[in-house]
Amino acid sequence: MHDHLLLKDFMKDDEKYYVAKSLFSSNIKSNLHSHDFYEMFFVEKGTFIHYINNEKYYLPVQSIQFIYPDDTHCFSAKKDKETTITNLAFYFSELDDKCKSFFNRIRQENSNKGIPSVYALDYQWNSIFSKLGKIKQMPVEVQEYYFQSIIYDYIFIYNTNKLSAMNNEIIPGWLQSAKEEMKKQDNFVLGLKRFIEISGKSHEHLSRQMKKYYNQTPAQWINQLRLEKMEILLLTTNMDILDIVYEVGFHNVSYCYSLFKKKNLLPPKEFREGNRRIFNA
Repeated sequence: MHDHLLLKDFMKDDEKYYVAKSLFSSNIKSNLHSHDFYEMFFVEKGTFIHYINNEKYYLPVQSIQFIYPDDTHCFSAKKDKETTITNLAFYFSELDDKCKSFFNRIRQENSNKGIPSVYALDYQWNSIFSKLGKIKQMPVEVQEYYFQSIIYDYIFIYNTNKLSAMNNEIIPGWLQSAKEEMKKQDNFVLGLKRFIEISGKSHEHLSRQMKKYYNQTPAQWINQLRLEKMEILLLTTNMDILDIVYEVGFHNVSYCYSLFKKKNLLPPKEFREGNRRIFNA
C-alpha cells in the first residue's frame, strides 16, 4: 500500500504550478507514494536517494528527475549528509502538445518504467534553475512562459545527456577533480586564485576549458557556488545577512547583492522571508 497525493492539497486556488524547496537529513525518509500530478526534482546539494518503481538510484548535485503520476516512489538523503532539493509539480494539461508527445514517447521507450535522471552541465543548470527560482515571483500571466521554458530546458538537457552517452564525450579528469575540490566551502571562499592552484593549470587554460565544457568563466562559476551557499544559509540559519555575505567569500557587499538579486529577483532579506516553505510528501 502507498499514499496517493493530490496536487490541489498543496496549491492555492489560483496556482497552476507548485514549487517548493526542501531540506532532507539522513534520518528523514518520505512515505512511498504516487500522485495525480507530474513532478520534477532538482538536486541542489548533497546526494539524493530516490526509490522509484522498486529500484534505487543515487542522484548527485545538478541531477534532475522527472516523475509520472503512476510512478510509486519515496526519497531520503545519503547517510550522515543533508540534501536540498527543489520540486516542481504540475498537471499534464499544462504542457503544450509537443511536450506531451515527448514525455509520452520517452515513457514508452523506457518500458513504462521511471525514466532515467539527467545531469545538467553548469550552464544548463544555471538556465533552468534561475527560471525555477523566479517563476512564482512573476505575474500570473508570465508564469506560463517561465514554466514552458523550464520544460523545454529539461528536454534539451535530456537529449544532450543522451547524445553525450552515445558520443562518449569525456570532460578532462583534471577539470572534473578541480571542480569537485572547489565545491568545498574552504576552497570557493578563496576564489579564483585557489581554483587555479588546485587545477595546476594556467589562468588562460583553465578559462578556456571552463568555457568549452561549462560555458562559464571560472569566476562566474565560483560566484554561483557562493550564491548557492548563501541561499542555503539564508533558508536554514538565522545568521545576520552581512555575516553570510562574508562567510561565503564575497568582499564587496553591493556586488554580492547585485548578483543575488539578478539570480533570484529578490534581495537576500526578502528571499529569506518569502522562501521558507517546505514540501513534505
